[in-house]
Amino acid sequence: MAEPVISNKSASNASRDEILRAAAEHFMEYGYAATSIDAVAERLGATKGRIYHHYASKADLFFDVQVAAMTRLTEAIEPIARGPGSAIAKLSAMALLHTQIILTDLPMQKVAVQGLERHLLGASASSATKRLRSVVKMRDDYESMFAEVIDEGMREGVFIELPAKLATKPFFGALNWATVWFSQRRLQSAEAIDEIAHALAAFALRGLLKVSLHDAAAQSPTLRDDLG
Repeated sequence: MAEPVISNKSASNASRDEILRAAAEHFMEYGYAATSIDAVAERLGATKGRIYHHYASKADLFFDVQVAAMTRLTEAIEPIARGPGSAIAKLSAMALLHTQIILTDLPMQKVAVQGLERHLLGASASSATKRLRSVVKMRDDYESMFAEVIDEGMREGVFIELPAKLATKPFFGALNWATVWFSQRRLQSAEAIDEIAHALAAFALRGLLKVSLHDAAAQSPTLRDDLG
């Protein structure tokens, strides 16, 4: 039986993904300043030439970790946000999936959530400025999907009446704060992590509810047990 053929593009993408995950772990543990191409290569068990094949600098690597993290979130959440259903059903599903990704892909997501370092925000190089704007736009577009669904819920009369963008900030704060305090234990089960995700998503959703918890639970099968 013939062996499956792996294209050069697929192999390159797999190599890039491995590099990004190793880099994310190092950035998460040591910060931007203490991370180097050599350190990422050492963690990966590869030569730094393998890193430079994909990335010209540490800054490029740092930006791409954030792009990859935001791309994963957007591709997972957008079908729910643009799909059918009541606002509360969609937002509960979006919040749950967002939190599940945060907790199960912590290094990548922590780098994305906690943002760019101050010295990168003040970078004068045009290439760095362009990358920064690209990442910021991805974040803004992602938050806008939540703001639109929250606005739908306000018009449906189930969410408290606030400017949607304002309401989105504390909603994300409740979910994303997990990148500060959560640290997966070596023997922690997937079920235990999923319970945390449900609890956090339900907590964030409660802060927006205008209707009673029991009425909301009936409309939100994803989080019925948490809200009921």
